[in-house]
Amino acid sequence: MTTEPILESGISFGPYPSGHCFYIEKSKTYLAIQDGVKIAEFLILTLNNRPRIWIIEAKSSSPRPETVPSFDEFLQEIADKLSNSLNLYVAVYLKRHPSTCSELPIPFQLLDLDQIEFRLILIIKNHQVSWLPPLQDELKKKLKVTLKIWDLAPTSVLVLNEDLAKESQILAFDNK
Repeated sequence: MTTEPILESGISFGPYPSGHCFYIEKSKTYLAIQDGVKIAEFLILTLNNRPRIWIIEAKSSSPRPETVPSFDEFLQEIADKLSNSLNLYVAVYLKRHPSTCSELPIPFQLLDLDQIEFRLILIIKNHQVSWLPPLQDELKKKLKVTLKIWDLAPTSVLVLNEDLAKESQILAFDNK
């Protein structure tokens, strides 16, 4: 969908190979149903070893764990966005909405759903590495039902800062 870089929450993503990014937040399907539906930014398809879809949510900051209830609300919103994005991708893949026939990039359409690994990823700009594990643990708890329903491993949930995302080739990658 985009070979141009995407700027979200002050983080530059991509560019990605043509057809390997589905900008779900700007999709016709999401725009038609967005009232009351929270969604992540975009999905990235990687084809190394096994097909993998990274569902990406980016934030410029996060509340500290001590700031209850804002910390809990922040994580619930992220969990909702990631889970809804997984569900909406599958709905688009299955052509459950009239606008979806042509908007899903061809590489995403050609996937066998039973072969895809999904990664639910929150990237927080300039976040200290030591702050990431507690966020990741709490986000996994919020996504427990989604992980069970989709039979995803707990390692499918990642919370990274911009530097770790760059090291993991999430910000840009070579899809060979």
